[in-house]
Amino acid sequence: MFAKILVPVDGSDVSNKALDTAREMIEEGSAREVTILHVLQPSEVMPFNGLNMPVDYPQFYEELNKAAQRILENAEKRVALKEKSRIQLEYGSPVEIICKAAEQEKYDLIIIGNRGLNKFQRVLMGSVSSKVVTLAPCPVLIIK
Repeated sequence: MFAKILVPVDGSDVSNKALDTAREMIEEGSAREVTILHVLQPSEVMPFNGLNMPVDYPQFYEELNKAAQRILENAEKRVALKEKSRIQLEYGSPVEIICKAAEQEKYDLIIIGNRGLNKFQRVLMGSVSSKVVTLAPCPVLIIK
C-alpha cells in the first residue's frame, strides 16, 4: 500500500493516463492520497521577441500561470477525489522539482507519463521520466 502518490502532469494524454492510474489505486484502496504537480520550467517562461515586437512580460507570465492553473484544475477534476487529492504548482527544472518534492514530502510512489521520445531523442537529451527514475528517492511507475 502506498500512503502518498505524486503525479507530475503537463496536460498531455499520457499524464492523464497517469492520473487515471492514481485514481484507480485510491479507489481500490492501494493508495491513500495523491498530489498533482505541474512544473513550469525556465524554458517555458522565455518569450520569443522578434524585432519590433514588444512583449508585455507581466501579461505573458500571468497568461502562463493561468494556463498552468487550468492544467492543474483539469487534472484535479479528472482524479475526482477532492478530499484525497491536492494540486501544487512549482517553478524550475521538472526533474529537480519532482525529485525534491518526493524526498521532502516523503512520497511513497511517483506515477509519471512517458513522453514517448524516440530512441534518437532519448540518447541526445533523455526524458524527464527516465531521469526521475534514476534520481527519485522512491519507486517510480512510468505510464505509456
